[in-house]
Amino acid sequence: MKYINALLGLLGVFSWIFAYVLITRRGLKDKTYGMPLIPLALNLGWEFVFSFCFPLNLYSQVTNALWFFCDLGIVYTYFKYGYSSFNKFYGLEKKQWYFISVFAFLIGFLINFLGYKFFSQYLNHFPSAEIPVLTAWLILLATPVCMLAMFFQRRNSQGQSFIIINIMLLGNFFFILQFFINPFYYKWSNPFLVLIITVSVVIELYYAKLLYKQLIKEGMNPWKRF
Repeated sequence: MKYINALLGLLGVFSWIFAYVLITRRGLKDKTYGMPLIPLALNLGWEFVFSFCFPLNLYSQVTNALWFFCDLGIVYTYFKYGYSSFNKFYGLEKKQWYFISVFAFLIGFLINFLGYKFFSQYLNHFPSAEIPVLTAWLILLATPVCMLAMFFQRRNSQGQSFIIINIMLLGNFFFILQFFINPFYYKWSNPFLVLIITVSVVIELYYAKLLYKQLIKEGMNPWKRF
């Protein structure tokens, strides 16, 4: 069973690495960014904190660091192409956009850093090793919500891909299986935690459906757009 658990973990890790690479690639090709600012800032903060501030073990430190450096590609596309979207939809000046963006990344780091210290100090019945898992799923709940909002705002498929969202779903599926076969994660049968995971997956499926229809509408094959 431990080998199956390890395999599921690795499949989840590499699915997300592949997704990050494709999001960066799609952003460069479409000259835009593919992940909204809020989940991008929270994601990057999570990966930095649990790679360099509170690494749980060598395995998690290496995998989180890999995600972090892959995420930097998405950050690059955000700062290279993001201003035009914020100027178009919110009428921001470039200085305002830079300030909001840097502030968001700072807050993303602080939420993860201080959140870990809070949970580890005050929730004695919640093992420290499970805190990153909880915060990761909270971020994964915010990610499809923000991507859905970005899709409705843009009204097109720019920076987005049906393949990418399916790879994200696949990565999450591997992690969900890992949770339910590994006794270490017994708390994840709790209704509140199951709700977080379920809502996240349902929103991702809904987003994938809308994006598929949009790509067909734009005359593109959803299965060939990476």
